[in-house]
Amino acid sequence: MLSVIRALGYVQVDSISFVERAHHLIMHSRLDGYEPGQLSMHAERHRSIFEHWTHDASLVRADWLPWWSNRFKASRARYLKDSWMRKRLGRNWSRLVDETMDLLRKSGPMGIRDIHDRLASRRRSRGGWWEWTPHRAALEYLWRTGDAAVHSRRGFEKVYDVSSRVYGRVPGPRDADLHVEWACSEALKRLGAGTPRELAGYLNAVSPTDARAWCERMADAGTIERVLLERMGRPAMPGFARKGWRAAARKVRPDDTPRLLAPFDPLVRDRARTLGLFGFSYRFEAFVPRQQRTHGYYTMPVLVGDRLIGRVDLRSERAARKLVVTRAWLETGNPMRHGSAAMRAAADRLALQLKLRTEWRALVVRSP
Repeated sequence: MLSVIRALGYVQVDSISFVERAHHLIMHSRLDGYEPGQLSMHAERHRSIFEHWTHDASLVRADWLPWWSNRFKASRARYLKDSWMRKRLGRNWSRLVDETMDLLRKSGPMGIRDIHDRLASRRRSRGGWWEWTPHRAALEYLWRTGDAAVHSRRGFEKVYDVSSRVYGRVPGPRDADLHVEWACSEALKRLGAGTPRELAGYLNAVSPTDARAWCERMADAGTIERVLLERMGRPAMPGFARKGWRAAARKVRPDDTPRLLAPFDPLVRDRARTLGLFGFSYRFEAFVPRQQRTHGYYTMPVLVGDRLIGRVDLRSERAARKLVVTRAWLETGNPMRHGSAAMRAAADRLALQLKLRTEWRALVVRSP
């Protein structure tokens, strides 16, 4: 399992469990027999992965932690100016942050409910742990700036501790040029080819401007290649690629096992890139008003080999031990008979992984 995370670099964490939480779905799509406890074991016991921010909250390979010092430094500078965070921290934000950090040192690991129970009970929020109380904002500030770390999860609630007790000693920020080199080269290893914007967006650790400057410099040195990227429905666009990427791609034989992809799977997370590479227009619609949805609340793309052939809208009914497919769409250009069979096989595979049985309530139709 750890080899999958190392290959991807990180796995995005998400709270919605309508089917299953996205970080588990990402692993289910790649590992037969994956069990959700495996992620928490590596994050909370072995510390071979850690939780922090990339483009969103993610579980990240632990050997990348030293590079996060640059992110900690940047976050500290940004949050000290951020009106949204300062508003939630309140007027006496510095004292509140120090108070919260002192409590973590003395009493951690702690979740926000523990903090509320220990500190300023007269001001305690009556809401849930997800609400933006001042103390939750203080914990978020400490986490984003590297003084605190996610120790574990209680259900889906974060439990924090002082970072040195979770990570050990973390080196200070790296040289800025070395940081750009690391972020861009690691992104290019995983993308194979892309634009500077795509490289910068993979880890969200450097700006597109810095990524472009690095690409131009490496291409001039002959370390990477300038290429024209073929994108469906658009003229070829300039980009950059690993040396010998076409020859390497020809050696890869895609696995034709039909699989469902989580909405935040690295293959489809960059929606513009997904559209350009696969001709697949995808939008996660859980937060879209019902009447404005095109497909459904929790729609998952169907991958077969190197093609996205369709999508299904589905949900888990755990009490009944069922994975219910309510609607299904097949992309243009895929034969209906074979495409329908592949979509059913993908749903059956995920149901087996989740220890459920598939209940198919949908007619397969062509995508609008």
